[in-house]
Amino acid sequence: MRVMISLIVCLLAALPALAGYEWHTFPDDADQLSLWRDGRQLGNWRISTREYLPLVAPGTWGDPCPPPYPPPQDVIAPGKVELDGTINFGLERACLPAAGKHLLNGKEVSKDELLQALGPLRLTDDSQWPSLTIIGPEAARHKVLSDLQSSPFLAPWKDRLKVQDYAPDHWAVRDAGFVTTGQPTIYCQAPDGTVLHRQDEYRGPAALAEVLRQVDPHYQPEKDPDLNKGWTSIPWPLLISGVMLLFLLLGKDEKR
Repeated sequence: MRVMISLIVCLLAALPALAGYEWHTFPDDADQLSLWRDGRQLGNWRISTREYLPLVAPGTWGDPCPPPYPPPQDVIAPGKVELDGTINFGLERACLPAAGKHLLNGKEVSKDELLQALGPLRLTDDSQWPSLTIIGPEAARHKVLSDLQSSPFLAPWKDRLKVQDYAPDHWAVRDAGFVTTGQPTIYCQAPDGTVLHRQDEYRGPAALAEVLRQVDPHYQPEKDPDLNKGWTSIPWPLLISGVMLLFLLLGKDEKR
């Protein structure tokens, strides 16, 4: 039934445009226009995709089809349309060289020379790193940031986390759905933005490290620092033998 209604609407769109059509803008969405006629909304035009969706019933949209009345010309092509279909926003294409140039300190060089001057790429691919977002008062945020840099518990993640910290009233988090009332609030998110963990107070580096172990798919336990490593890690038989040897040596010294 829905497909049939959409087909009918699209067929009507092929008829000559009649008077009474109006395009309205959305105050909260610059990418859409709505088409109205005689006080009734007929559909929406998406500027970025250049698609028109008919409104076949309240809350029900049909398949993309030509609009019964064309959108404003400055919306369809806000620049000059040239013969090859290029939308030009004022560039004098005739003044452009046939091929691009590579300039180094004002001197034209080859592409290879330019790449050599730039040197090896130094950008790290962090697209698959989990994100850690810290929201709260400055002192509370500073404590977490300091531990991330210096705590041995968090050492395995020192260069494998995308870390951001914000004050509670920062625009990036204030109206974006984040909880901003923690002391601080700490979010751990997957690369696609999925929230994997949230806590509303800082429980110390050891607790945070345990969270990261659970959510990090690339966690390598063999790289964990052993904070107890030292004389207590010496095997007991070897330790006892060493104590007995030391006792015998001290006993010989006393007899002299």
